[in-house]
Amino acid sequence: MGLAKVQLFEERYSMKKTLTIATLVLLLLAAGLQFSGHSYIWRALAGTYLQGHRTAYIDDSRNFDQRLIAKGVSVAWPKDPRYNQKPLDVQTRDYLNQYGSAAFLVIQKGALVHEEYFAPYNAQSLTNSFSMAKTITTLQTGLAVKQGFISSFDAPLTEQIKEYANDTRGQKATIAQLAAMKSGHEWEENYYLPLNMTTDLYFGKNAEALVLSHGFEREPGSEYEYSSGSTQLLGVFLKRALQAKEPGLTISQHLSRSLWQPLGMENDAIYTMDRPEVEGGMERTYCCVFASARDFARFGQLLLQDGQWNGQVLLDKAFIARMRQPDLQQYYGHSLWMDWTYEHPFYLMQGHEGQYVIVVPSLELVVVRTGQHRDKKTLGPNGKLPLEIYRFVDQAVSLVQ
Repeated sequence: MGLAKVQLFEERYSMKKTLTIATLVLLLLAAGLQFSGHSYIWRALAGTYLQGHRTAYIDDSRNFDQRLIAKGVSVAWPKDPRYNQKPLDVQTRDYLNQYGSAAFLVIQKGALVHEEYFAPYNAQSLTNSFSMAKTITTLQTGLAVKQGFISSFDAPLTEQIKEYANDTRGQKATIAQLAAMKSGHEWEENYYLPLNMTTDLYFGKNAEALVLSHGFEREPGSEYEYSSGSTQLLGVFLKRALQAKEPGLTISQHLSRSLWQPLGMENDAIYTMDRPEVEGGMERTYCCVFASARDFARFGQLLLQDGQWNGQVLLDKAFIARMRQPDLQQYYGHSLWMDWTYEHPFYLMQGHEGQYVIVVPSLELVVVRTGQHRDKKTLGPNGKLPLEIYRFVDQAVSLVQ
């Protein structure tokens, strides 16, 4: 055998050996992740990096099983005489473009003053609420109390979740504390580390089992800690309360008949689930309602109107007032963020990557921004909320004054 052939043989053998070792390492890694309970990482990688994203994104509904949130008779938003007459500030428009915005809406006194969409999005586009769903879940819980499914907003968690009956801290926790992020339920919030409980909650296959696997690390009511696990646990409570009195009633069906239809939503919406319905899947109540910007805006209008809609009391005024009252932190109430010290005091629903429904009560304004990204690092005057929220508030005020 010639020297050239020997070298070629050795190179091919070395390459084959390297590939074999790499394959074995990958197989061992896969097995390790599977047996360690981290198999969700494959779904996470397929649903983010392999689709060109670093984290969950507003168009990822196709990656998950879904339930429909059915609309009833649609009622279009009325348009103010000033509708789209005044353009956005150049700086605001550049900013919205820079961060991949999908929609920017301004509503005053129940009428559209400004409405703008950024390609490829339009008025019918359904995008992910992310944590704006936390506000929706708390509103649903308030409705369930009013409808008699739940005894009180201060009901003990163990009223429906018996798994904590022998947990000395869990016995004291209430569903209102879950909404206020002060229940003491053990959780670690992180949206970017691949191996962590929040990623598991988003991409895993059993959200209920995951949140129930965590106990309570602090005395309920003693400390604020923002937690997606808390709102998913509230969703478990809500699901059980609904089905205890009306077997088979899902969170999506209850949301449809209690809010989506009464509010005259213009589009059906989607609730994504942790696993297929036939396998006992449930809605991911902390994160994932996919709806249009116009329909998200109706939640802001409902809050602005103290729970009333077209002369009907959907939610008690006292309940809405409690939601927007600061609790352990001046910037957070019950599933609502706020800054009552700003020159235009406001409160808002807020979601990952800059999903916002902002309410400015003094001017009867509702502002909606949805999009792909946000600047979360640059903070506003209170040092807690992103500066861009204040930018959007100021822009909306400029449009109506």
